[in-house]
Amino acid sequence: MAEVLEDGTMAQGREPDRPEIALSWKRSRLNGVDPSTPIVVDSDTDVGGHLLRAAGPVLDGITKEIVDTGVCVFLADRDCRVLASVFSDRTMRRALERLDIVVGSRFGEEDAGTNALGTPIELGRSVIVHGDEHYLEVLKGLSCYGHPIVHPVTRRVEGVLDITGPAGSANPLFAPFLARAVADIEQRLLEGSRASEQRLVDAFHRVSHQRHLAVAAIGADILLSNRAALDLLDTADHASLRSLVGDLGPNQRRRITVELASGAMARVDASRVAGADGGAVFLVEPLHQSKSRIPRSRSATQPPENRLRAQLILARESDDALLLTGEAGSGRTSAAADVVHSCATQWFDATRMPFDGHTHWLDELARAVRQRAEVIVIEHAQLLSDRTLPVVANLIEHSATGPRLILTSSPMHDLPPAVAAVLSRCPARISIPSLRERIAELPELARAILEDHAPGVQLTVSALEALEAAQWPGNLVELRMVLVGAADRRDSNRIDIGALPPDYRTTGKVSRLTGMAKAERQAIITALADCAGNKVHAAHQLGISRSTLYTRMRALDITR
Repeated sequence: MAEVLEDGTMAQGREPDRPEIALSWKRSRLNGVDPSTPIVVDSDTDVGGHLLRAAGPVLDGITKEIVDTGVCVFLADRDCRVLASVFSDRTMRRALERLDIVVGSRFGEEDAGTNALGTPIELGRSVIVHGDEHYLEVLKGLSCYGHPIVHPVTRRVEGVLDITGPAGSANPLFAPFLARAVADIEQRLLEGSRASEQRLVDAFHRVSHQRHLAVAAIGADILLSNRAALDLLDTADHASLRSLVGDLGPNQRRRITVELASGAMARVDASRVAGADGGAVFLVEPLHQSKSRIPRSRSATQPPENRLRAQLILARESDDALLLTGEAGSGRTSAAADVVHSCATQWFDATRMPFDGHTHWLDELARAVRQRAEVIVIEHAQLLSDRTLPVVANLIEHSATGPRLILTSSPMHDLPPAVAAVLSRCPARISIPSLRERIAELPELARAILEDHAPGVQLTVSALEALEAAQWPGNLVELRMVLVGAADRRDSNRIDIGALPPDYRTTGKVSRLTGMAKAERQAIITALADCAGNKVHAAHQLGISRSTLYTRMRALDITR
């Protein structure tokens, strides 16, 4: 008779005695696994990855060693999907194929309960599972031993190697046999990683002798520079260069003119190196501009931040009413102060009307006009009431002869129709780009904020890349909050990625995601936060399995 468990579910037989197996059964029940469910098979399993390439020769050797032993060996990826199998004889192969244990079979605990492929991934160590200790009924006739495969460089679990035989056939030599095989696979993973780095080093050495050029090679965990690059490039430049090759394929190149962190212009020739795990080589040539060159308009090619600066300087010379639009926190007030410069100015904030009263607010505005203030600035103009709009419209109309009017507001498309109708009368308008549109300027913005709050403190490349990958809905205000907090928490004059708040600890990989992938990433982060980090509950909230959640977290670089 089936036993009734504490949570009201049913399980065949009695609870397992070993604590690690009992806990695995509990996780299986929490995942909603039915003990009578069959093995799930994925038809689109990737069998061409680096793990299988590293394990291939090892599996070939195992084939000869297990002949006529009545066992088989399975290789699974980190998502617990079977990538390859080796059988001692045809009888064993047919028996397991009848159970749907084939390439593509899913053995994560959320799919197959307690087993020697999924449970080692959960525990991070080798596990043996005998007969009735398996959670699924279809597996209870087997004894299995699984050993995780850990990458020697990244220390990340890459997969699991498992040896399986009939229940009761477990041999004490299984553990050392499998440990040796796993060690061989890990060594081959290390050699593959070294080969990847060596390809990048070789590509760097082929061009690094060009003394008139700054040459840098940037990979996942490697940075090489010749002497010219050490003199020319700043930490911020390394992050900017890496972003140039995010969408390039192996051996593809891109030539582009960029502004370096020092303010100098340079021509960059970027080349992705095939087989170097995303690494690239950069040739950087400074562009020395002639002082006698006649200035000309560069509006078509000028970076957004330079165009904004030029617009603000030009606006200083005008008497026309000016509208500065942009998202909250984008720097509208700073832009208004820049335009005002040294003029005598009266500042008004539409957010104060509910507190001060509309009549008092309008009286103060009228007083500023009578006192002939040079400039009147009205902030948060999107909140102007119907009572104040006619007055503002009149000030706009007479801005050239009376006090100059400068208004700040949210973007035009977000304004109430009545407010938009009035503000659209401003002869001059400047749109302040969001921080998301000024990512190329972020290193300079961050440097200025840190210099103001904590002089001498610098961001590391990894921290800068993480900041460039963030979404910044709060724009410059949010950036300042993050940097000031990180500077206050630092234990040296360098802010590394670990000093940033958890939600900002992403990598450059995230900055290269598509808009849809970034939206998916944010949805997962939100679900994890809502569920206090519980991945089972987060997966349920998102409507996906836990294995899918783990897969997407790795793909989208979510570390929680």
